Amino acid sequence: MADEKDTKDLTADTPAEAGADKPARAPRKASTKKTAAGDAPATAADEIAAKPAARTRRAKAEAGAAEPKAEKAEPKAEKTEPKAEKAAPRKPRAKADKPAEAAAEVAPARPARKRAAATEATAKAERPARAGARKPAEAKPRAAKPKAAAKAPVHRAPDERVAQVFDADGKPVDEVKLSAERFGLAPDVNLLHLTVRAEQAARRRGTASTRTRGEVSGSTAKLYRQKGTGRARAGSVKSPTRSGGGIAFGPKPRNYEIKVNRKAARKALAMALSDRAEGGTIYVARGLDLEAPSTATVNELLVMLDIPAPVLVVTDDEPVVALSVRNLPYAEAGEVRSLSVEQVLRNRSLVVTEKALSVLTGA
Repeated sequence: MADEKDTKDLTADTPAEAGADKPARAPRKASTKKTAAGDAPATAADEIAAKPAARTRRAKAEAGAAEPKAEKAEPKAEKTEPKAEKAAPRKPRAKADKPAEAAAEVAPARPARKRAAATEATAKAERPARAGARKPAEAKPRAAKPKAAAKAPVHRAPDERVAQVFDADGKPVDEVKLSAERFGLAPDVNLLHLTVRAEQAARRRGTASTRTRGEVSGSTAKLYRQKGTGRARAGSVKSPTRSGGGIAFGPKPRNYEIKVNRKAARKALAMALSDRAEGGTIYVARGLDLEAPSTATVNELLVMLDIPAPVLVVTDDEPVVALSVRNLPYAEAGEVRSLSVEQVLRNRSLVVTEKALSVLTGA
């Protein structure tokens, strides 16, 4: 009975009905095998009808081959799910936060000394104030000291340049107008530079001297033979390369004088004085008559004047005043008749006696 059902199912599953579900296939070639009944070739349907057991095995094999594919596809989906599950539990920040929260909850215990100091401080703060105890003085804000305004340099026209006159106590008394011919010239940097160089070079003695190999005393004989000794060749004991020998290219006495015309030198001095008069840093000292040298008196006068340092005190044959100034570190004295351009430019302020001022204006 089972074989008949199988044959019925196979016969019902004709190629026409199968084509309704599956795409049409090319017709199979007729089999050339000869059946047992006759010599005519058997068709595909005849072969299926003749071999029902083979058809059933073939259908089971096709069904079994299709099922593993579906089973294989399912595990892929299962594999993807664990990946998502593994990715979810990874929370490094949450793990890092847990120790921080635990550390915040469990604060480290203070040392015994610190706890004792903290308790004492709180006990002192909670104690009631004594009856006669002094309250701590409140800190008062310090008033800002007014800064002294810097004196701005005064630039005046050549015809308006004056010198302030001070008495022996350092108080201003009067003003003296300065002549434009002597204190009203425009400075020429090149001329001033040349004059200063000439003054500095004139102070050089130029007496330095050395001996050459021809002036050094010693033998002129050759020290040893030229070859065969293994030493460096040597011809004279007076060679500059030997100790006690002559000096090569050493200094010789010379004159460092730089010539500057007389009128140019006078003009340069007038330019230097004009520069100080333009800035208003020329002062006249009246009544500076000292019987004996006194550095303290001159120092007090210069401090009272409150003028920029260094200071040049110009005198005219007044040795007492010059001796009183020479020990001051911020001042120097100079004679009016031998005044140099370098002295005037080196010092920022000039204090001139009345006797020396008459020589400057009349010169």
